[in-house]
Amino acid sequence: MIPASGRGWFLPVSFLFTKTILWSVDMIRKIRKSDYEAVDRLLLQLHKVHVDGRPELFHNLEHFMSKDSFENLIADEETVFAILVEKWDKVVGCCFASVLNHSGMVSMKTVYIDQIVVDEKYRRKKIGSKMFKAVRKHAQRIGAKRVDLMVWSHNETAIRAYQSYGMMEQRCVYELLL
Repeated sequence: MIPASGRGWFLPVSFLFTKTILWSVDMIRKIRKSDYEAVDRLLLQLHKVHVDGRPELFHNLEHFMSKDSFENLIADEETVFAILVEKWDKVVGCCFASVLNHSGMVSMKTVYIDQIVVDEKYRRKKIGSKMFKAVRKHAQRIGAKRVDLMVWSHNETAIRAYQSYGMMEQRCVYELLL
């Protein structure tokens, strides 16, 4: 802190350098059509985690989804919540969540996180937490009773992150390789 006057009160250094504040703040916004390439790059990073963890199930892709599929997805604002995080005008995280009115069990509105990913160069900087909080706030605003997601057991980093957000394990899926 730097003294603002000789009278004993202080202003944070970041307050004195407004340009620094503007450049270092993470901005969360809705995904737009023009974000396709940046979002595709992030979703491919997430897909690579699956390829590396389960190469017998996943193969490398040139694009995670087609541009048409992407545009159709983000156009469905009634059931899809699609956000991204920008830092210094660079897309560093994205999240797609779906609103489900029936979970197949007791009828209740649920928000299901389909994908949430932070650029590998920007991980461990609370970006995922900020996106999760935005999804949670959206879920509460629309009257959802819970937020769900699925994570592969080999993705231990993501599991720890989700647990730090207060999420709990709900179910397990087992397999027998033949």
